[in-house]
Amino acid sequence: MKLSEELFKKFTNLARKLGGITIKDYKLYLVESRLSRFVGEGKEFGSYEDLYSALISGRDKNLSIQFIQSLTTNYTFFFREPIHFKFVQYYLFKYASSQSYLRFWSAGCSSGEEAYSIALTCLKSIPDIDSYDCKILASDISYDLLKFAQNGIFHHTKIKGEIDDKDLRNFFIYDSLKKQFIVKECVKNLISFRYINLIDMPEFKKNFDIIFLRNVLIYFDEKEKTDILNNLYELLKPGGYIILGLSESLVGINHRFKTLKHSIYRKD
Repeated sequence: MKLSEELFKKFTNLARKLGGITIKDYKLYLVESRLSRFVGEGKEFGSYEDLYSALISGRDKNLSIQFIQSLTTNYTFFFREPIHFKFVQYYLFKYASSQSYLRFWSAGCSSGEEAYSIALTCLKSIPDIDSYDCKILASDISYDLLKFAQNGIFHHTKIKGEIDDKDLRNFFIYDSLKKQFIVKECVKNLISFRYINLIDMPEFKKNFDIIFLRNVLIYFDEKEKTDILNNLYELLKPGGYIILGLSESLVGINHRFKTLKHSIYRKD
C-alpha cells in the first residue's frame, strides 16, 4: 500500500502540530514505512486515509501518541559516544565539590540508556554521592519509552561491552535465562523520568550543569531549534554545557553558546 504525496504532506503537518516534529520532504518512504504498522489487511486501519481521519478527529489520544512515537528514531545503547561521558566525569572531578547541587538532563532520553549511563558515571566519579544533592532528569515525548526506561531492564546487547564486569555486578542484576540486565535501585534513585515536549518548555526550580541534547534537534525546524537553544541556555548554570550527538553541530543556527569540541557547547 502506497502513501500519496498529498497525504504525506498532511501527515508531516500533523506531526509538526502534535509533536513539534519537522519531517523533510524527501522522507516519504520513511513515513510510509513507519505508519505501515497501523495500515493494511488485518490491521486497525484499511488505508492511510482512514488512519489520517482517525488522527485528526482527536478522539483517540493514545493513537496520536503512537503516531508520534512511530515517526521518531530510537537507537541507543549504554555509553554510546563514550567521549561525552568522559566529559561528565571530567566535569564532576573538576567542579562537583564546588557546587551546592548537581543537575543533569537527558532530553530525548528514549529507552533510558543515556540517562542510566549518566547515573553510572556519577556513581563511579563520586564515591560518596549520597552526601551530594545530585539528580538526573530523563525526558521524552513517548510515554511507552519512558515506562520502559523506568523499568530499567535491558537486553545484554544494549551494554555493548562498554561496562566492565565489576560495574555490572555492582550496578545490575543479571537474568541469565532472559539474558537481561536489571538496573539496581542505587542507580534508579538518581533519575526521575518525565514527559516533556521541548516546544513547550516547563519551568524548573534549579538550573542544570549539563544537558544532553543528542540527536534531538533533527526533528525541529530552524526557528524551533533557535527557540529551544535559547530556552536551554537560560536553564543552564553559568558555565554549564549542552552536548549534541557527535555527528551534529550548531553551525548555521542562531545561538549564544561557546563552541568547545566533540559537539560540546558552553554557556559563558
